[in-house]
Amino acid sequence: MVARLRSQLRPSLWQSVALVAGVTVAYGLDYLFNLVIGRMLAPVEFSIVVALAGVGQVLVVSSRVIQTVVTRYISRFQVGDEADGRIASFFQSMFRASWRWGVFAWVILALLSWPLAAFLQIDEIWPVQALAAATLLMVVRPVVGGALQGLQQFSALSAVQITQALLRLLLGALLVWLGWGAFGAMLSLPLASAVALVVGWILLDTAVKQKTAVHHQVQLPEMFRYSTYTAAGLIGYALLINMDAILVRRLFEPDVAGNYSAAITLGKVIQFFPVAIIMILFPKAARRQAAQQDAGKILLLAMGIVGLVCGGIALVYGLFPEPIVNLVLGSEYQVEGLVLGLVGLAMLLLSLSNVWLNYFLSTEWTTYVYLIGLGIVLQLGTMILFHDALWQLPAAMVATGLWLNLAGLIIFFWRRHSADPKGFAP
Repeated sequence: MVARLRSQLRPSLWQSVALVAGVTVAYGLDYLFNLVIGRMLAPVEFSIVVALAGVGQVLVVSSRVIQTVVTRYISRFQVGDEADGRIASFFQSMFRASWRWGVFAWVILALLSWPLAAFLQIDEIWPVQALAAATLLMVVRPVVGGALQGLQQFSALSAVQITQALLRLLLGALLVWLGWGAFGAMLSLPLASAVALVVGWILLDTAVKQKTAVHHQVQLPEMFRYSTYTAAGLIGYALLINMDAILVRRLFEPDVAGNYSAAITLGKVIQFFPVAIIMILFPKAARRQAAQQDAGKILLLAMGIVGLVCGGIALVYGLFPEPIVNLVLGSEYQVEGLVLGLVGLAMLLLSLSNVWLNYFLSTEWTTYVYLIGLGIVLQLGTMILFHDALWQLPAAMVATGLWLNLAGLIIFFWRRHSADPKGFAP
């Protein structure tokens, strides 16, 4: 299987481009979903969808942890003896376990639907139950997605993501049009995820799904340890890039926070592009690390691409803030050029730190996760102590991004010259 994948499915330039395009299209469709549903629903009902989407972001981060862990192990299993058997054994055991844990998560969230609805002041329980049903797919589908990513079937992974985003948009619009309201909008998520899971299963290499007598030999304590570091790193990064959006309503007047939301919305655009580059970087670096080969060139290439594209967008934000805000969001939003420029720079630097984080996770150097945690503490403290002007919020994020990138660079070169370049953080 591995030999066939290397000859037929070796990630070439067009597959990498396909993944970048696929992720971009998927994010664009998700953004369009919000616009369409927002226009079709009354503001009160749309606020239910927005509130539940915020809860869903926690589940999305959890699903990314699952996919990252699966990607890491499958990437490493491609090196060494009995690679085919180990990959198949690991995938099948994870796939079976994901159904058990997915059903458990579904039941728990379903039981919590009533207190959650009361907390969010949602009168009807069915939209919350739809989100609970999506939990099952958010546990199972990342296992298939992680296998596709680990085997570097990037075009197939791209097809899965586009399928889910497109079906969510179409089904959501259809169900809302039929009069199902917020429940219909939320129900589109588990329905689209279920179809995407089937598509991913079909596109996954058949040898991965065949029974094998080989055992993958993954120790649960080691997997739990790596999963814990991965979860801490990804959740920590999510906190870093969303901290300003959380605190601005607490620290500033509502009208100021409303204008700042325009800068946040534009800043999200910079975050989208690195996702695909990281999805390409991770399995390549993990497999090279397992083969005791240098993965540094892949990292530098990824950093260069992210820096060039995201830096270009950030530069445009800094040079032409007013025309961009008026074009994308309308003239009712008033955003200072300094604020938008700093938001763009912050998203650029934090996106680069995300590349560092995923590179170190893929190559078993989890010490960087501790720096992400330190970054949360320092950035939070800076924002609370210094918020006399709005520009100070993104400025704090810029400072965090600067020292995280500097730390990543120091660790990278120190590790390359270290006598013991591998190993988990203590």
